[in-house]
Amino acid sequence: TQIDLVVILDASTSVTEPNFKLMLEFLKDFLSIADIDRGNVRVGVVIYSTKDHVQFHLNQYRSKQDIYNAIDNIPYRFGSTNTADALKTMHREMFTQRNGDRPGVDNICILITDGISNINSRRTIPEAEAARSKNIHIYVIGIGLTDLREVDGIASKPVEENRFAVQEFDELTPMKDKVFSSLCFCKYSIIYKCFNIIMSSLCDYVV
Repeated sequence: TQIDLVVILDASTSVTEPNFKLMLEFLKDFLSIADIDRGNVRVGVVIYSTKDHVQFHLNQYRSKQDIYNAIDNIPYRFGSTNTADALKTMHREMFTQRNGDRPGVDNICILITDGISNINSRRTIPEAEAARSKNIHIYVIGIGLTDLREVDGIASKPVEENRFAVQEFDELTPMKDKVFSSLCFCKYSIIYKCFNIIMSSLCDYVV
């Protein structure tokens, strides 16, 4: 079972550099159970603030250690919150065969953000809809948000299975099991199979 995963990280000013580092640690922790070294899971990363920046494509790194090293070297870029362009780059550039997207393999995107977009905001949800129309499944983790309407519009449906919310960045890592257990009940069973999640510790049943 295989999966192509693109992670989008908010690197805007409101995040702050210490919290951005917490995001990166969460991402490494999240990927610790991904079957990367045997080629079943490919990973790409986009960060964004005023502009979006591709950190690495799906076909750039084939080992988990190489991906960890690349994550450690991701720079924090302060600025505004241009979620629309990050989503556009994800579905138009990242998920292409040229950049490592594999035909017949499920496409999953995880977006982690702490704020509502303030650049191209009218395009944010339409870009997410365009991605979902290409069968890209989008999960959103919102941090410290009082208004969830935008992240709810970005996430795949049903929203309650695909959007997660925490109040502080240091809640990300403890939330990992909640995210994983939610995936257990998602109709996209391919996710937890290829991530090799230890189901007995997260769910009421073992696959």
